[in-house]
Formats: sequence, C-alpha cells, structure tokens
Amino acid sequence: MLGSVKVLVGRDDVRGHRGAGVKRTIVTAIECISADGRPLPPLIIWPASTHRSNWTTHSTPGWHYGVSENGYNDSRISLEWLKRVFDVETRVRANGKPRVLICDGFGTHETLEILEFCFENNIVLCRLPSHTSHKLQPCDVSVFAPLKTAYRDQVERLNRGGINTIGKEHFTYLYAPARERALTKRNILAGWAATGLFPFNPERVLRNTPKPP
Repeated sequence: MLGSVKVLVGRDDVRGHRGAGVKRTIVTAIECISADGRPLPPLIIWPASTHRSNWTTHSTPGWHYGVSENGYNDSRISLEWLKRVFDVETRVRANGKPRVLICDGFGTHETLEILEFCFENNIVLCRLPSHTSHKLQPCDVSVFAPLKTAYRDQVERLNRGGINTIGKEHFTYLYAPARERALTKRNILAGWAATGLFPFNPERVLRNTPKPP
C-alpha cells in the first residue's frame, strides 16, 4: 500500500522564531507498507532543483531522495520510486509471483512509461476509488496519524532545545525517530485489517458504510 505524508519546513534563506512569520515549504515522504507488516524504505522529496548533502547529515541507511520544484510527487518521481524502491524491495520476496501495488493519489501520476514498467515487471497496479482513503487506505487509517503526532513531538523537543526554526537540515533528524515510532508492525497490520484488505474482509468497511435509502 502506497501513501505519502507532507511536512512543512522553513526555507533555507529564512531564519526566525517559531510563529514569527517564518516562510515555510513542503517536504514529501513517500511511504509504502506491505501486508506482512513491513515498511519499505521511504523516498524523501525535497523542494529544490538539486539535492544538498547538508540536508541529510543524520544517518538514514536505505532511504532514498529526490527533488521537485515544489516538493510534491510527480510522474517522474513516481517512476523513480517504482524502480528504485518498490521493485528492488519486493522482487526477491515475490519469487516470480505478481506483486500488487494498491495506491490512491499515485494514480494521478500514471503515465504510459509507468504502466509499461508495471506490465513488464509483473506489478499489478490497483487504484482506490476517489474519496475512500479514510476507509480503505491502511496508511491513513492507522499509520499517518501516529506518524504526524510523533513528528510533532520531535519538533517540540528541538524547540525546547532552543531551535525555533525547523529547516531541511533538521528533517531527517526529526523524521527518522518519528517514523520508527509510528511505522511499527502492529500499526501496519492494524491498518490492513481495519480496511478489510488483508485478511480480505469487505464487511469490516461495509458494515459501517451508510446504506442508500
């Protein structure tokens, strides 16, 4: 299951106090969780034209990085993620069997190149219906809320240490422990079960869905 979480950080050229009109920008983390409770390494998207080494001074083994003008995902990065992260991390475990990738917003970046890559590599791309992620997206149901809470806790800890402006150079330092705290096997499996996707049980969702008159 594929999802992404967006975090506001201060721009490189701005320094100031928290709440004092500091300009901010978006950093996106593409996250993917498997039905066996395992998270794949994230791909972090910086809002920039090039990646700067001082943004990743905190050790993050296995993480991947990309850049886009606004820090959001796009078709180029989606294909890059498929090749560098999803294919590499799941190919051996699949042992030649089809791999199912369930996604929501990722579908907006589908291109012929992405579809061809999935077809050639035995990846079945499934899109969730619009406006259903709060019910059917395991990341939204049980992972991203504790992740955002854990990240806020890390930011507050840094603030208490006297750092009031959170920049790109702080992101991995803050996000790594927050991610470790939230993307646990327990949370991941709970999300899959609550959405009825695995173990497959549509009634988990349908019984709480209003019936038409």
